Amino acid sequence: MSVLEFEVNPENSLKNEHVELVLGAPINQVLTAIRNASKAIKNVELIYCNKEPFGKDITLLLKDDGIRLLFDAETQLLKLIEVYDFRKISLRYGNTTFSSPDLLADVSKVENCFGATHPGVYDEKHKTYLLHWRGVSFSFPAKEPSTVQPAYAHGLSSLNFSSLPHLEKMEIYQGNSPNEIRVPETPISIHCGNIFAHRITSIYQGNEILGVKIVISGEDNKLETRKQSNLPQIEKRIMFGDSEENVLSSLGAPSRVFYKSDEKMLIQKGSDSKKFGDADSTDMFYNYFSLGLMNRMQPVTVARPTTVAKRMPSSLN
Repeated sequence: MSVLEFEVNPENSLKNEHVELVLGAPINQVLTAIRNASKAIKNVELIYCNKEPFGKDITLLLKDDGIRLLFDAETQLLKLIEVYDFRKISLRYGNTTFSSPDLLADVSKVENCFGATHPGVYDEKHKTYLLHWRGVSFSFPAKEPSTVQPAYAHGLSSLNFSSLPHLEKMEIYQGNSPNEIRVPETPISIHCGNIFAHRITSIYQGNEILGVKIVISGEDNKLETRKQSNLPQIEKRIMFGDSEENVLSSLGAPSRVFYKSDEKMLIQKGSDSKKFGDADSTDMFYNYFSLGLMNRMQPVTVARPTTVAKRMPSSLN
């Protein structure tokens, strides 16, 4: 199997001709991109916490490529791209390939490729030597006997290695250093006609939830909007009991529609249920993957041939 080569874009992405992994991308969009590149990218594992889904970050492992993707638990946006096995892929920065399975990167190669603008940092606790630039960092094992020179340049340290260690980990993030990683905004370049939610809050009347308020952004057909660095934000309200037309008018067409028929209820409908089929038992689920929402719409109910069709109240899960 041929080795994939990825282009490193600090504070932005890891990409090649098959897939583009962009910071700030929603998890559903990343999963779709990986699924579309299934001929090149295989053996993918999704790791999350059932007990604390909004407290523990979501991890997506590309095992055959040695790549780990970390998504923020609350926003489900990609906030960290990590390469942990450099024997499986090649890495390029600009026109320079600085790491490949045959020629693994070391401290010297990384410094020559990215520019040695400041000394690295020695982590005594983890026995690692860190080189970092804005949006990207590199870790090298420093467990062998080495000489740590006295601290200088604002507390940074430098190491003298008996032999140059190979690259152990690379991280791409937004921020000045690995200790200042922040959740990025979704780039306009990956909207691709989708709408994205910035905030979703419940609408209350006393202790009762009446619906949700969603602050969304998305592209439109106006040329002025496309030239802006930030898309305008719009507030939409979806209430319990809203009709299908109201939901579609507010949020547009769903990413996907699923249907579910509850056959356990057929016994309560009598013999007429066979004549008219089970259209009245099928719920429609409108899935808005980029919003993290699902609308459950109850269908038109037909009791007898002579009755007028009536739409039942909908609910939002």
